[in-house]
Amino acid sequence: MSGNATEHRNIRREHCPPAWLAIGMAMALSLSLNVSARDAADAEAPGRHFDLTAYKLQTPIAQGDSVREIVQPALRDFSASFFYFDAKAKAMVFACPDNGASTRGSHFPRAELRDTHEWKFSAPGRRSLSASLAVAQQPRSGDIIIGQIHGNGKGTEALKIRWIKGDVVVGIKAHPDDQEQRVTLVRGLALGDRIDYRVAQADHTVTVTVNGVSRPFTYDRSWDGDTVYFKAGSYLQDNSASGSLGVVKFFSLSSAADP
Repeated sequence: MSGNATEHRNIRREHCPPAWLAIGMAMALSLSLNVSARDAADAEAPGRHFDLTAYKLQTPIAQGDSVREIVQPALRDFSASFFYFDAKAKAMVFACPDNGASTRGSHFPRAELRDTHEWKFSAPGRRSLSASLAVAQQPRSGDIIIGQIHGNGKGTEALKIRWIKGDVVVGIKAHPDDQEQRVTLVRGLALGDRIDYRVAQADHTVTVTVNGVSRPFTYDRSWDGDTVYFKAGSYLQDNSASGSLGVVKFFSLSSAADP
């Protein structure tokens, strides 16, 4: 790391199907596990275009009792049907199927980047996550989490930014294991509309701005013992296995830490 005071990490994308189609989709999902740099001529790796060094990728592919994770240095050259670079849109694409595997602590599938730099609300400094994206396709439920502050234990989902059928909704837990409180910041977006969000943390206050609309949230001191981290991607709130996808295209994604 450099000696600069500010560290920046920039990343530059219903109906139930017939039985034969559902089987084919399941096979395609299984086969996507094997897509790598050398087989990905038609699915270019986002890591060849954007700096993913601070991240690992959680996939919708089952491994053991959880999911397969792609870590560095493999992530730089990794692409699959659920994670690829769209050259025309210049976007990093997360395309999560609703029949994907889930992590141990969840019932829902995801294709999601997880920041490997962790921090505490009680620690000095400020941290932020900024993104510009569009939801290109929604699952049958219409619900996708597109950004998070997450902890390492159950019930430590401090903040979630949700796309819910065209509304952008922020969910927070003022203390761990609390019931999620939700606030709608933006309403009535269409698929493909641009969403610009910023999550800015200073001490126990997190300010979320979506398309110019800001709202501060306060976290109590019960969070002080938990380490947390940022996440971004397509985390479906749908496990219906109906054949639907949640496709989110990130045009930019950056995180920063200021002492």
